[in-house]
Amino acid sequence: MWEYILKLGLIMLTVLPVCLLGRRPWREKTARARVRVVFVVFMAGLLALTLEGEYQSPKAMAQSAIRRIKSGEGINMVPFRTIAGFFKHFSPDIFLVNIVGNIVMFMPWGFGLPLLWKKRQRFLSAAAYSLALPVLIETCQLFIGRSVDVDDLFLNFLGGCLGAVLYLGVRKLAPGVGKMAL
Repeated sequence: MWEYILKLGLIMLTVLPVCLLGRRPWREKTARARVRVVFVVFMAGLLALTLEGEYQSPKAMAQSAIRRIKSGEGINMVPFRTIAGFFKHFSPDIFLVNIVGNIVMFMPWGFGLPLLWKKRQRFLSAAAYSLALPVLIETCQLFIGRSVDVDDLFLNFLGGCLGAVLYLGVRKLAPGVGKMAL
């Protein structure tokens, strides 16, 4: 687990200067500008981690995806099969990375969308985007040789929804938080 956290941290440190130079949050001098930078840097790290794979020519990647779809290699479309396996053959480290990690890593997505964009402040809107991002990631992983798992989709979606619920709870406790959105 620490390997993933360290890797995420290094990616975020690499992206931070680019984001700071591009966004220049010190010009706006608002909490929203700083939060937006943190959100973008985290999401860049998340995408870099989830889209790490074997990149080839577009034709070769498409052929590989078609072959994998036909053979089922590295693809799980049976809901809860993988999750049940992690419970059946319980190992704390593997459980933390694959179950807890898949949920927690997407909570900032679900929290940040309604925090930064008014149009995403309804739960259903945040939930739709919390489903769209994992679908996009899992689809891309098909092309880059990573495993594709409906359970990852479910756990990522759950994390995004939990982040949105957390945002809605924070907004009720501190109404000024909702004013940060565009």
